[in-house]
Amino acid sequence: MNNIYLIGMMGSGKTTIGRKLSKKLNMDFVDVDTDIEFINDRTILEIFNEFGENKFREMESAYFIEKSKEENKIFSTGGGIILRKKNREVLINHGLTFLLELDCNILLNRIKDIDNRPLLSGSDNLETIYDIWNQRKKYYYNSCHHIINVNNLSVKDAIEEIITILN
Repeated sequence: MNNIYLIGMMGSGKTTIGRKLSKKLNMDFVDVDTDIEFINDRTILEIFNEFGENKFREMESAYFIEKSKEENKIFSTGGGIILRKKNREVLINHGLTFLLELDCNILLNRIKDIDNRPLLSGSDNLETIYDIWNQRKKYYYNSCHHIINVNNLSVKDAIEEIITILN
């Protein structure tokens, strides 16, 4: 099977849904952020602080593009994966991409550990989340094949909706 990519804002459920979906479909699971942390022996926050966002985006893109050449994988991408054109091309042309869309107010309630979210540190978090969403939404919409609104869906229901679309 071709790859499945889950995109969306931080806290939208990409990792949780991706892990469970991969088991259900018997596909390998790739969490791009977790893999980058492992490879660099640093948290994303440490990478941002030490090297800056641009360097992190370079690492993220290089890893994602290389890993996407493999098949039969479900990817949980970082929220900013859509910021680079080459990544958007992979999302559209090398698998099936689902946007997990979630209201910003619900997102803020889901994000309990703000310390590991570099784009939220030291800010009015709701305003920052809205700003990030408004800056990225055109890329999210243009980089996906299907939109799953997860505002009122359980993880199980979201997975079932994805599987229905796949079938």
